[in-house]
Amino acid sequence: MKHTANKKNSLLETLHEMAPDSSKNTLRAWLQSGRVTVDQQRAERANIEVLPGQIVAVGHKVSFLRGSIRILHDDNDIVVLEKPEGLLSVATDLETRATVHAMLKKQFHNRGVYPVHRLDRDTSGVMIFTYNENARDHLKTQFEERQIDKTYFAIVEREMPLGKGTWESYLEEDDFYFVKSTNNSSFGKLALTRYEVILSHKMRSMLRLKPETGRKNQLRVHCSEAGFPILGDKKYGAPSNPIKRLCLHAQEITFTHPLTGRRMTFSSPLPESFGKLFNIKDLKI
Repeated sequence: MKHTANKKNSLLETLHEMAPDSSKNTLRAWLQSGRVTVDQQRAERANIEVLPGQIVAVGHKVSFLRGSIRILHDDNDIVVLEKPEGLLSVATDLETRATVHAMLKKQFHNRGVYPVHRLDRDTSGVMIFTYNENARDHLKTQFEERQIDKTYFAIVEREMPLGKGTWESYLEEDDFYFVKSTNNSSFGKLALTRYEVILSHKMRSMLRLKPETGRKNQLRVHCSEAGFPILGDKKYGAPSNPIKRLCLHAQEITFTHPLTGRRMTFSSPLPESFGKLFNIKDLKI
């Protein structure tokens, strides 16, 4: 359910206009559960001001994993969720702390849970897991054949000119787990990133990123090597960390359901903290 505001009002009153048959307690519950967004940013306070032209949307009812991780979709084959920043997707050789994968296996102890792809620990956003190997293999093939459309948002250091472009290189990882581009295609793996600069000022810029390939640290490396490291990315040269996190968010993913064949899209609103760095009201995702 979406609504474009035609007058200035509180968010609660705007929701009441959208759903006049719902009680205010129900509307507040929508806010508290994170179902409401204003211009693609999650909004949880009833008294915030909505201005004419802003888009208010109410998403589907969601469930939660371990009380805090939003599950956007769950069926017999797949589960789609929002990973928070600071949490590993799956265990690694070096780190075996709490992971999304382990949480899913614990909550659904009578089902297999299979990772399809990963997000870096400090990246937030939409992820897919499956409940069987056939679904996993089907989705992995879609990734390999570039049939899955992914959209990320990043805030980077310094001003970039508005517009679109492409970064392409071969990436390799050294013995210290640092990824960089190489001129030797025999050792590196092709990485292709399409980018669009959508907001910019003298200190930082916001980018919409569409990775055509899924290499480790690909977006972080491409931004850094272009001279615009992602805010908070100390590993790849960012000098500042204004909101105490990596400013990279997996905002949307589109794929074909492995059983039904239906094309599906799931999105995650930009983190509220991103709005502290830009006037997000100027952003049209």
